[in-house]
Amino acid sequence: MGPEVQPLSHRHRSAFFYILATIFFVSLPFIFLYATGYRFTWHEGEFIGTGGLYVSVDRSGAEIYIDGELVRETRVFRTAFYAQNLSPGTHRVVVQKPGHHTWVKQLPVYAHLVTEALAFNIPEETEARVISPWRLETGEVLLSASSSLPLKLTNTFVVMPKAPATRVPDTEFERLSGIFTVPPATSTKSVLERAASAFAVNTATSSQAVSATSTKESGGVRLYMEGDELFASFVGGRERMPYYYCAEEFELTSASTTPFIPVEKLPAAVAAGEAPELMQPVQQLEEGIVCDPTIKLDRKEDKVKAFDFFPGSTDLVILALTSGVYIIEIDDRAWQNSQSLILGGGLDMRVEDGNIYVSDGTLIYQVILER
Repeated sequence: MGPEVQPLSHRHRSAFFYILATIFFVSLPFIFLYATGYRFTWHEGEFIGTGGLYVSVDRSGAEIYIDGELVRETRVFRTAFYAQNLSPGTHRVVVQKPGHHTWVKQLPVYAHLVTEALAFNIPEETEARVISPWRLETGEVLLSASSSLPLKLTNTFVVMPKAPATRVPDTEFERLSGIFTVPPATSTKSVLERAASAFAVNTATSSQAVSATSTKESGGVRLYMEGDELFASFVGGRERMPYYYCAEEFELTSASTTPFIPVEKLPAAVAAGEAPELMQPVQQLEEGIVCDPTIKLDRKEDKVKAFDFFPGSTDLVILALTSGVYIIEIDDRAWQNSQSLILGGGLDMRVEDGNIYVSDGTLIYQVILER
């Protein structure tokens, strides 16, 4: 007969049971502390509460840096990153991609909470389809001169200083010309009063008789002008309000917005990993907190000619200023990121059916948005 495995004696089984039970009960507090966001720091010799950052990115192939350290390169089906175990305090986040504008922001991290942020990266060279008042009978767009705007035109066009007799009117140009002649919507009711009724905001700050001269509203967010200033006010349900509308002030670590230049490639082990699920609750406005959910957009002391929501977003606004067309975020924590879409004077802008159209007074351009 072969060797037989003898069962452990009762004394040994009892010893193993008490040893494992002791290990379990001794480690249970440490497991609880870890699950609730506490980490042990060897240099200080104590447990500290940690938080997290959840950064949503609108581009695949973008690099995400936290405090100068490369933590993620986004992929096609995963354009968000969750960084956990961050010490409480202010952290600098940079999202950049070659050929695109860089997004930089300082964000506060609090113990046992996840701070959310939405990054955006607009291409440095904007693609657009030019629309002219005239076409050739063969269908090509007819231009009297080449466009001087810094754009990459995607459609076929013909430049003829002297228009041929066989030209035909472009019905699309005629239709789109109408949207540039329509004045902005008007409102005579106080926008802040509407926000007050939705949020039970402090009446001392919202009872002013303020009337918006023009408004845009989407997803519970209202954009409106007061004099030369542009404001965003959240007028939807409080439970849906992004936290940044009433975020408390925090100390910045630096006033610089210079993007971090990478000096090393993303490690393959990090690139192959998946962002973990959120381990801590997302930061939200506490019950009973009184605030005015209204944010003034930074127009860089330029004159606002037109404004609207960036297609598909209620966190980004597209502005036509005297110096060009820009995209700006409503989130004003630390500062508001602003990125140029088209630079040039005398431009006007409209958003129609999810498309951005820009007019230079002669031609109309449909901006080609990356998906």
